[in-house]
Amino acid sequence: MPEQYFAESPEDFLPLEEVLSMSGLDYMRKMVAGEAPSPTVQKSMAYRITEVEEGRVTVRGTPGLPQTNAFGGVHGGWYAMALDTAMTCAVITGLKQGQTQTTLEFKVNLIRAIKPGTEVIGVGQLDHIGRSTGVARGEIRGVEDGRLYATGTATCFIMTPGL
Repeated sequence: MPEQYFAESPEDFLPLEEVLSMSGLDYMRKMVAGEAPSPTVQKSMAYRITEVEEGRVTVRGTPGLPQTNAFGGVHGGWYAMALDTAMTCAVITGLKQGQTQTTLEFKVNLIRAIKPGTEVIGVGQLDHIGRSTGVARGEIRGVEDGRLYATGTATCFIMTPGL
């Protein structure tokens, strides 16, 4: 698998004009191929985008001690960040050239606790993409046990800069 990279400074991000010159699917494929920086937050949150196809994005990670709450369990924010990435990136795969998006709202249901050190897979699936909104759903499952740890939904605002 190619090595993804993360921006170390604002200058490391692709210029918006370059991002807008390609479809969202092409942009996501460049991230996974290491040709464009991946979302920087993934580095500190111990997950990364592993698969991209039209309407579907997979993230894989192993939350550890740095991602725990005051009781030693994986913080709920970790579930939210991993699912937000998977779901909104699934929306990005549906964007046309010249479009961008931002999260309007998302909801996460924590089904069971992820123990630190447990490898999980999060999948985001695009359900709808229109002129102004995109809607996706997602889930987190254990790699070894296949158990469902969380589900979520997201609504994104679709924008066309310059119009």
